[in-house]
Amino acid sequence: MKRKKKKYDELGQLIVEEHEEPYQLLTTKAKIINLSNQDALLLGLAGYAATKMWNVANHERRTVWQETGKIPGFPEQCKALKTNRWYKLLPSQTAQEILAELDDSYRSWYSHRKNGNKLAKPPGFRKKDTLSTLTFKQNAFAMPDIGQIVLKLPRTYARRVVTLEYKLPPETTLGKVQQVKLSYEHKTGSWYLLIYHKVKVNYLPLQNIMALDLGIVNIITGYITNGKSFIFPGGELLALDRYFNKMKAKTNSTKSRKCRFLNRKWSRQRNHFLHVLTKRVIDQAEANNVSHIIVGELKGIRLNKNWGAKQNQELHTWPYRRIIQMLRYKAALRGILVEEVSERNTSTTCPLCSKRVKSARVERGLFVHCGKAFNADVVGAFNILQKYLRDNGLPLLEVVGALARPVVNLFVWRKTTPLGREQGTFKLAA
Repeated sequence: MKRKKKKYDELGQLIVEEHEEPYQLLTTKAKIINLSNQDALLLGLAGYAATKMWNVANHERRTVWQETGKIPGFPEQCKALKTNRWYKLLPSQTAQEILAELDDSYRSWYSHRKNGNKLAKPPGFRKKDTLSTLTFKQNAFAMPDIGQIVLKLPRTYARRVVTLEYKLPPETTLGKVQQVKLSYEHKTGSWYLLIYHKVKVNYLPLQNIMALDLGIVNIITGYITNGKSFIFPGGELLALDRYFNKMKAKTNSTKSRKCRFLNRKWSRQRNHFLHVLTKRVIDQAEANNVSHIIVGELKGIRLNKNWGAKQNQELHTWPYRRIIQMLRYKAALRGILVEEVSERNTSTTCPLCSKRVKSARVERGLFVHCGKAFNADVVGAFNILQKYLRDNGLPLLEVVGALARPVVNLFVWRKTTPLGREQGTFKLAA
């Protein structure tokens, strides 16, 4: 049994196939309402079976790994576990999706270890009282009416279908639904429906172009063909990561209630920062009539490089790929195309004479050459833009003062309470 390549990215990455109109995959979260006790019991059983399926598959991987030195892949597990009782309690595609998710987790762990992250651990087991997410693909569900979904069940159950009602968020319009997921929130005791649907994207004609250089001290630095430049410092995200790592180090165990609480809180604040950051960038792109956003390609940035223990940890945990994915789907909804290009030598090339001079970066954030001083990160974004223009036969830009005086956007939390910090936003530095 061969594993099919996923057609749609769950994080919202735009995929355009030949002879097909461009579209964007969106995720809408709807609450399951009017759930009867019988249906709630049925969903609970399926969620429990999904958890057992994950643990059984994970145990089988580790056992084979210890005995043979090799980790079985997705096809081998599908074949070996097809007759397992937990597999039979789930729709076939739902069980396969759990095995695929486990396979992706192992591949991600192996990739981290290969890139030098020795702290990365293989996927663990799920708690027995956890109700795992259930995935239903196109031939396993139907949506006859708005607010109603029919899910197909395997022959193991006396009932072959279960009909559920859901409530969409206000002002939400669904596109073509690709798949749905049922997720249980233990905190609220409610089931939610995650609806993956695609909407058509209409890209803007070529106008201004924005180039972005991603980093750590300055998480995003941008330069636009109209001569404007800007910086988003990453200090607040660094401080956030260091604070929670320090607090977690004080706990007795990574599985303790306090540590899990800190992880959830850390994740919420980190996600909020990244969403606000990427939205602000797209807002600036729209305000400056940008039709294309060019991002420096970060492939291999973590490979075979040693920046010291502290810098290595920051580099391995920095959310480069997630930022690009967020920018991609948010930009597509406004008709802006996001592309990745090579950023090779862009941070060490003089914007005036176009010569590569490593010694020009005399201090952190300062680029000095040809008798001029520029912001080093803006130089990187400017050179990424020049490279893109040159490769596409477009007119090159002249060096302007924005290379030395970018607009700085600072992140500030709106309010601090005894329960923690509330949502924050970006504002221009004074």
